[in-house]
Amino acid sequence: MNLWWLEDIARVDAEKAAVEALAAQEPWFELTRWVFNAFRFSAEGEITAHGAAYPVRLIYPDRFPAVPAWVEPQDGSIQWSVHQYGPGGPLCLELRPDNWHPDATGADMLRSAYNLLEVENPLGEGAKGTVPSGHRIGAVQRYDWGAHPTFIGEGCHRRLLTGQSAGLSAVHWVGCDKVAPILIFDELDRERPELLLRADLGSLRWEIPVLVGRIDKSIAAPADREALGTSLGIDFGDIAAETSLLALAVCATSTTAYHSPSADRVVERKFFVVADEFGLRSNRASEAKGSKVAIVGLGSVGSKVAEILLRSGIQRFVLVDGDVMLPANLERHTLDWRDVGSRKVAAVKRRLTNIVGGAAVEIIAANLNWQRSAKVHADDIEAIAGCDLIIDTSGDGPTAYQLGAIASNFRRPFVSTTVFEGGLGCLVARSIPGVDPAYAQARAAYHAYCEQQDVAPPSSGTRDYEALSGTGQPIVADDAAATLAAGHAARTALDILDRVEQVGPAWRLFGFKIGWLFTGGHGHNILLNVGAPSPEAPAGPHPALPDWLDGLVKEAIVAAKATS
Repeated sequence: MNLWWLEDIARVDAEKAAVEALAAQEPWFELTRWVFNAFRFSAEGEITAHGAAYPVRLIYPDRFPAVPAWVEPQDGSIQWSVHQYGPGGPLCLELRPDNWHPDATGADMLRSAYNLLEVENPLGEGAKGTVPSGHRIGAVQRYDWGAHPTFIGEGCHRRLLTGQSAGLSAVHWVGCDKVAPILIFDELDRERPELLLRADLGSLRWEIPVLVGRIDKSIAAPADREALGTSLGIDFGDIAAETSLLALAVCATSTTAYHSPSADRVVERKFFVVADEFGLRSNRASEAKGSKVAIVGLGSVGSKVAEILLRSGIQRFVLVDGDVMLPANLERHTLDWRDVGSRKVAAVKRRLTNIVGGAAVEIIAANLNWQRSAKVHADDIEAIAGCDLIIDTSGDGPTAYQLGAIASNFRRPFVSTTVFEGGLGCLVARSIPGVDPAYAQARAAYHAYCEQQDVAPPSSGTRDYEALSGTGQPIVADDAAATLAAGHAARTALDILDRVEQVGPAWRLFGFKIGWLFTGGHGHNILLNVGAPSPEAPAGPHPALPDWLDGLVKEAIVAAKATS
């Protein structure tokens, strides 16, 4: 531990001199002694204001002067001022953590304490003054000071006040820190996919009814549901006594929320109107937001790519992975212990829809290189090929080649990401039809480049993403490597979806550590030219079908119409 009074003796001497000079010059302060209080360097003395004595303690924190000193009563049970953090707590003075400067001294704090006590005069004779509050506390800082919160969006609240809201309801859930929030919504809110407006018993989230009473003035806190209904003019009808509900008291100047978990209980809740600004930070165009993205491989990289894209405004996915979440995956994955034992795709879908309630997430709980039914495999490929962008985060070479071929055949943009063994860096490969070479062609150019560098790649270890150093010691890719790779892949994907003009080579190697090709370590990036765009088939009319094939097509159309 760094103790300022051990390391900066000159400042200790200066503080001591300043406080003792204050005591010598000012009749309102008498210094009693210097002392260590709870191992903090301190001065004890007495401030006198309007004939009343205030025994005070000036405390220097261990990180002074980077952290401000404070003044508090010597008696830990005393509350002198409304500008005080509880009985025995520090006085809130003119110098505080939000405006402190290291040049300020303990003597300055004592002067500020005297100014406060002299004006407020809590114990002395004569008039009691008021010191204007210097508190600038925002909604976030106030949030934890109260009861369980009730939220409503600005738009819904505006419609509520003007009588235009319809279909009011709420979701109630159990969060961390023993907080149980409630979110109010109406029919228009239900059309917003980003809101989490559905019940889910597995997540301890359930829907409760909302009733509205319009009043002219505020009411006294009701003791039970019957009194609440009488005060607000609400008829609870057939709602069972044990059914939880929310009642809103709406008047011209305020809205008050009353939660009634049962007929014999009513609790007033803190009411917060929150901004309807979801998606404003990413500013994704509607065309990109409507895109559908396939992500194959939901491991440490793929799970992060999915979450980044979702938070960036993309809300339609096909997720493909047959793997199961195991304890060993926790060090790099976005999932946690609650998901251990689940298929990764199912758990990632749950995580995504807990962020954006209306996200459309299809899952395929299988690996494309598994031995399985050809029909099922074909259906899965159709689902992938139907997406606007295909992303490979499988870390499997054959799967990457297969997806690259699918993307090329169906003329879909393709991004493949691989973390190099040992977390030395990552590869992000892009293939846009008409802009970049096909994946297989570019991969051949990449392998040729690596062979020309005359630097042996790191030896693979026994675990995924593990390499062996020159001395044979294992080097494992950590979560920082997986996260960086996911960020680069997601940025590439978003640029494609946003139709950003592509500049520079399609294959990029990003260095995270010194090793192999990355002599500069983190930030050593290699932009690799893998060739010209692959030639496209000339556009033109489809060739005429042979009569026998044309007949089969017509038969199929007739059969389909007959069964529709």
